Amino acid sequence: MTTSSRTRVLLAGAWLAVSVTLAPSVAPAAPPHVARVHGLTFSTSVELSAPAPAGLDALVLVHPKGAKPGAEKMSVTAVLFPGDSGMKDPELLDYVKTTFLGSTAAGKPVERTILGRKATGEAIEKKIPSPSHAELYVVGLKKGGKVVLAFAFVSGFEKEARAAIAEACSSVKE
Repeated sequence: MTTSSRTRVLLAGAWLAVSVTLAPSVAPAAPPHVARVHGLTFSTSVELSAPAPAGLDALVLVHPKGAKPGAEKMSVTAVLFPGDSGMKDPELLDYVKTTFLGSTAAGKPVERTILGRKATGEAIEKKIPSPSHAELYVVGLKKGGKVVLAFAFVSGFEKEARAAIAEACSSVKE
């Protein structure tokens, strides 16, 4: 190999090293599990069951898939309300909290971005039937109705659940 050939190889290697170092990092992949409820779609890294009826205009998804009632680590309850329900957002939250989560406790205000808008919700802690937490949000639909999304999870699953809630809220599409 001649001196000029060695120089070209060294320069090419140096250019490759600089290119790899300066290359932009690849964005993380979207969470792989997609859920669809009442015209809303969202993704999480936690695999949820298919939506199952949970009452009039209510659907529930659970993790792990196939968990028996009371044995789930996390659940998402989606309750659809017509645009003319006559209830304000705090009343919708109270209704879902009482009817579907079995809690009348006052919660703390929480906020997330859903569909590009700030959504004010409520975070609650429950002691019965076992220690658990929940976050509830009202999502307005283009067609005029609203969906309350209630994310509930057991205390030992808090880190994973909070990550899944953040993924779900940031990925909601109508």
